[in-house]
Amino acid sequence: MKDWKKPLVLATSLAAVSMLWAGTAQASTEANCSVSLGNSGCNTATIPASSAHEIKYYVEGGFFCAQADFQVIDAGNKVVVYSRHVGSGTVGGTIGGLYGSYYLRIYHSCGGASGAIHN
Repeated sequence: MKDWKKPLVLATSLAAVSMLWAGTAQASTEANCSVSLGNSGCNTATIPASSAHEIKYYVEGGFFCAQADFQVIDAGNKVVVYSRHVGSGTVGGTIGGLYGSYYLRIYHSCGGASGAIHN
């Protein structure tokens, strides 16, 4: 192979590899729930952790009790990977080191609380 063709072959190979890499990117998913009046809690749908092994959460305490407890739970083994209480405001953050699929459980609320998880 002539020396001037080697960079061309290398560039073509790298382009093909980067197209394959881009094709395997995970789509972003969000799951949410709201506690309706007369209920004390709700669960989101289950979503996988991101390719960075994270789940982001956002929970609002609601407008009637202005409080709620919540947990992020591993759907495979039911282990609680994060739990917290929220008052009349909102809390949010990122949980790292996750490899499975997870859901958000809101409980001890009397309506109006809501939350979401996002990968």
